[in-house]
Amino acid sequence: MITRSKMMVLSLCICMLITLFPTLGFAEAEVEEETAAAAVPSPWKQQNIGSPSVKGNASYDPTADQFSVSGAGKDIWGKSDQFNYVYQPWTGDGAIIALVSSQTNSHEFAKAGIMIRETLNADSKHVDLLLTPSNGFTFQYRAETGGTSQSEKIASTSPAWIKLERKGNVIKGYVSNNGLNWGDLGNVTLNMNASLYVGLAVSSHNESKLSTAIFDKVKVNASGDVYPPTEPTHLQATSVTDTTASISWTASLDDVGVKDYDVYKDDVLAQANVTDISYTFTGLTPNTTYNFTVRARDTAGNISNASSPLTVKTTNQTDTQAPTAPTELVSSSKTSSSVHLTWTASTDDVGVYEYDIYRNGSLAGNTSATSFKVTGLTANTTYSFTVKARDLAGNISVDSQALSVKTNPASSDPYTPEVVANNLETPWAIDFAPDGRIFFTERNSGRVRVVENGNLKSTPVITLSSPFYYMPKSEGGLLGLALDPNFATNHYMYIYHSYKTSDNKVANRVVRLKENNNKATIDKVLITNLPGAVYHNGGRLKIGPDNKLYFGDGNYGNKDDTLSYLGGKIFRLNLDGTIPADNPFGASSPIYSRGHRNPQGLAWQPGTNRLFESEHGESSKDEINFIEPGNNYGWPKYDGGNQNQAGITPPLIYASGTTWAPSGMTFVTQGPWAGNLLVTNLKGKQIIRMVIGEQNGKPTINSSDLNYLFVNKYGRIRDIVEAPDGSLYFVTSNNGDKNGDGTPDKLVRLVPNF
Repeated sequence: MITRSKMMVLSLCICMLITLFPTLGFAEAEVEEETAAAAVPSPWKQQNIGSPSVKGNASYDPTADQFSVSGAGKDIWGKSDQFNYVYQPWTGDGAIIALVSSQTNSHEFAKAGIMIRETLNADSKHVDLLLTPSNGFTFQYRAETGGTSQSEKIASTSPAWIKLERKGNVIKGYVSNNGLNWGDLGNVTLNMNASLYVGLAVSSHNESKLSTAIFDKVKVNASGDVYPPTEPTHLQATSVTDTTASISWTASLDDVGVKDYDVYKDDVLAQANVTDISYTFTGLTPNTTYNFTVRARDTAGNISNASSPLTVKTTNQTDTQAPTAPTELVSSSKTSSSVHLTWTASTDDVGVYEYDIYRNGSLAGNTSATSFKVTGLTANTTYSFTVKARDLAGNISVDSQALSVKTNPASSDPYTPEVVANNLETPWAIDFAPDGRIFFTERNSGRVRVVENGNLKSTPVITLSSPFYYMPKSEGGLLGLALDPNFATNHYMYIYHSYKTSDNKVANRVVRLKENNNKATIDKVLITNLPGAVYHNGGRLKIGPDNKLYFGDGNYGNKDDTLSYLGGKIFRLNLDGTIPADNPFGASSPIYSRGHRNPQGLAWQPGTNRLFESEHGESSKDEINFIEPGNNYGWPKYDGGNQNQAGITPPLIYASGTTWAPSGMTFVTQGPWAGNLLVTNLKGKQIIRMVIGEQNGKPTINSSDLNYLFVNKYGRIRDIVEAPDGSLYFVTSNNGDKNGDGTPDKLVRLVPNF
């Protein structure tokens, strides 16, 4: 006690030279700050709130603009808190933004995030937005000093952007997967002092162990630009000689605006404040390899992460020979505002680098492929197109033969349908490769097929053999398909299919394929022995924003909904087939949610990472659900409108009095339908466009906000996906389906008219 008192007196004397403290409790807190004063930069300070038995610590890396915060304590919850707080004083309105890059799992309810707090006392009023290892985000608040905390929850995992925004007495919480598009997580009206504290909070939910979180790009200010631009992408060399290299890149994005770029050669700044999206390096050494990177800067001085490096080797001698002219220029498709061109590749003594496309003699764009879509055209108008080939030295071929094309008449529809592939065998799922190839599965044939440069390849990517199983007029076979986020480098594909077990039972499994030049082989079985049957095999397979593999299995004729039975569930796995440690039912269970009759579609809402699911109900009770980890969605006890039961999550909307048989689904991110959810229907023979609302921090869908598209025009529609270029692709399910009419199945592209 004597030593403790002397330390307090000494610390108080030092601190009083700086400021006066209103309470003894605040003064004691400052003692803890002094022990780590050098660890965080001014105006940041650190304090352990609620006297946790294990003291937290924090540090800051200015090079990475990154905080590392460790904290222990019982929780941030209830009537008092225990955690480590890295904070600064704050007055008035504004926002705090941070990227939670990582979080250690001392307990499934360990918490790390951002907080606005009235005082530094353990029972203070506050609002926070926190991430837990296993239970998603929580938007919490304590409305009265000494009161009990309240919260709203949403499923998500790090890395994720989080934001708290204060305007008067209203504080809102937001989450984002990219820091640009923010989803409203919750809000509260809370009467707090104008001057308070804002910062980073970490609690381990374990009184004897620290939990550590990494926070990147933390910004606190009352107004102005708080978010750095995205890193530049798609660096490419546009011209290379023995002593020069010209590069270009895709512009960065910023919430306010990009000002300029800094260009680096071998990690050394070569030129600052480049206002264009291209740059030419000079004075290079012949026959030498260089690495180039680019960073973006906004008007507030925020700097992006570096782009992926571009490796370029200068030539050994001057190239003076131009490529041959492109030949066989044709138009493969057109709309009222676009024309899609294809041609035969040119040849060159060194190598063709790119093609320049001209519209009425003016440059319309360039590409390294042998196809290009010219957009922004006027309806019902004739255009002349030519193409030139170019090599890295800048030598340009003569023009191709000119092609005259007249665009379609004007259309008030946002999309124009065009058939990409016909005479398919019950296509089921679609996904896109970064190079533009379109892969899809055929349920009955067990084939994965590919469309390249607008043409369906006759040779399948793979045809599954034993133990693959399909029975005519059933719902099993080759179902879901998803390409790895790093497909460009690892060429992994994931499929979900039915098979026969050694004891002759129907089951389902998820398999990883390895693709090479439009051929694939089985690389690894990720999960097996999922319940199978004639019907209700689920099968939709998607990779979420957290880079985890999600898929659903149905529950046909089985009343068992325990966690030991895998039917009627949505699952979540790591991409190598292991179970994520933060799964809601523990690290030994792949189950993500339960109580599903026959899940058919999965889609994440952009900006919020909320997971939506479509599900076949019984007797016109088809559902659209908002999936949260660990929740129970009712089946086999409840479905449709009778799910307002304790422990049961009701649907956002269900098909009352009609049957949709909803299947694939996708969110639209471009054009007049941006933000809408599209859901394909089998029985309904249509696509439903659903407008997503918001109420009390939760999504809503009202029956008055449903729009019915292509009713009875294409028959049964199985899946729909938005392509990177804004097109929508869907497949029909009429030939070989148990309720189909036998008409040929199609892959249809909805070409944007906007």
